[in-house]
Amino acid sequence: MVGVKGVGGIPEPTPDRPANVRDRKREEVNSAPAREDGVRISSAAQEAASSARLAKIAREGDGIRADRVAAAKERIERGDFRLPEVVAEVARRLSKYLP
Repeated sequence: MVGVKGVGGIPEPTPDRPANVRDRKREEVNSAPAREDGVRISSAAQEAASSARLAKIAREGDGIRADRVAAAKERIERGDFRLPEVVAEVARRLSKYLP
């Protein structure tokens, strides 16, 4: 039987690696564990975001009652907040907003 040894005297190209080695390499690439991207937000950035959110809420002013603010200003001018029991109560109430 006569076989073809190429076209026009040019031999058939041969692969650099045998087929079983090429296929094994493809399987290794396909079965590699998937990498996941992630983001870490520093505590300083989290605090800055929280501060910005609270500042935005304060600027919007939806929850501010002008009559209560005026009454509080009047009591401050009278000196009502200088009493030790009032200072202690204000400190207690404010402390729940601090970290």
